[in-house]
Amino acid sequence: MNFRVEYITEWLDGASIPVDWLQFTSSRKKHHLLDRPFIFQPSTLISYFRAINLSRMSRNHEEPSSVSERARRMIKDGLFPHQYQLRIMDEMTQKATSKYLVLSVRRQHAAQDAFDQLWHREERELLRPLKVHLGLDSGEEGFDLGGVQVEFFKLAFAEIFDPKYGAFKVDERTRMAWFVPGSLVETWKFELVGLLFSLALYNGLTIPVTFPLALYRRLLGQPVEEVHHIADGWPEYANGLTQLLEWNEKDGAVEDIFALEYQFTTNAFDQLISRDMLASRNEPWPSAASSTGPAPSEGNPTDPPMVTNSNRSAYVGDFIRYLTDLSIAPQFDSFQRGFRACLLPKSLDLLTPAILQSIVEGSQEIDLAELKRHARYNGWDASHRTIRDFWAVVKRYDEDMKRKLLEFVTASDRVPVGGMKNVAFVIQKNGEEGPRGRLPTAYTCYGTLLLPEYEDREVLRERLEMALENARGFGFQ
Repeated sequence: MNFRVEYITEWLDGASIPVDWLQFTSSRKKHHLLDRPFIFQPSTLISYFRAINLSRMSRNHEEPSSVSERARRMIKDGLFPHQYQLRIMDEMTQKATSKYLVLSVRRQHAAQDAFDQLWHREERELLRPLKVHLGLDSGEEGFDLGGVQVEFFKLAFAEIFDPKYGAFKVDERTRMAWFVPGSLVETWKFELVGLLFSLALYNGLTIPVTFPLALYRRLLGQPVEEVHHIADGWPEYANGLTQLLEWNEKDGAVEDIFALEYQFTTNAFDQLISRDMLASRNEPWPSAASSTGPAPSEGNPTDPPMVTNSNRSAYVGDFIRYLTDLSIAPQFDSFQRGFRACLLPKSLDLLTPAILQSIVEGSQEIDLAELKRHARYNGWDASHRTIRDFWAVVKRYDEDMKRKLLEFVTASDRVPVGGMKNVAFVIQKNGEEGPRGRLPTAYTCYGTLLLPEYEDREVLRERLEMALENARGFGFQ
């Protein structure tokens, strides 16, 4: 039974204790407190996980200064006397002397440009703080001051999850993404997708993705083998498999009632791909190009056996394994390699699947009372009529409009772990409405809403809704 001893955290240095734990070697006689993460609150474990990443980031951020100083010293000592040699020295140290991992990407090709710039990057480069220059091809001012990173990940994953890309599919009911079995997309691209996950997690950013908890179990090396492990991502499968396991044979034979063959069938690229789970468990999953359609049936001697009372438990286990592992093995294995690029394996031991999911995805539940409590003002005060009108208007928003508001100001419709106190949300006075009826604008780089002083609440409501419905990019007018 898990239990927590909350008062322990009051006596621990949140910055040094997790870093010290990394160097600690446990034995039968000696253990570290963090070897038992279940005694800590999830919020504490998240802070320790981030402290580890920040410590590594700090070292890699400062390293270039040391390298640059050593290079200058070598030049001063005459070890590189000729101009040609100096140029070689400059090329050799260029990567080593940059303090940031800088990505310059076009808005319409965010994922493609990121892939081109991340491929074959050295580990020391990936572990530096991320900076993004976004939209420069169209003259857009998108130099990164925080919000641009969020905008970049939003654009990149919109491109990656595009059905035309053929790497992931999004369930229309659960809205959760999953790998396309037998995808024709090169596996190295899945590694780069995993690397984007890793970079976001390492830099403390949430990203606009929604995956089943099964993904996070697998990323942490935990088995996915029970029906409840797939309940959030595949509720219909989970319900059907539960009924199969709980069926009472007194009410009829399993093979007669369910009429299931011992095979796994899925739809990929608008065609059915089926495998006999007993005969082909050691064979690779076929690509969409090599599939010949549904499994053979109607008297073919190679038909898989029927699911019976005696083998139904094994069938359920095999079905879950095919669904979450065997059918997408090359894609997931590459994705996992990329995911671990910036993260120490030991640091992941602090996290449960649910905690990891919350760090990656954030929360889509927006508490307006909390947002109002932590909002800051520039040129206004909280008692001003326009500010009171603003909160009265947004109080009536449904969930979709709340997310649009948050995204308009911060570039993300997700609330990071820790809640609204970790969201930069500033309402800045932007003059009076004027004769042309100016719309509210936003600097997502700074998490700032530029709000004109409108003549009344109804005008504010109309202008704000118009801005939210038509927003795009930085400095939208």
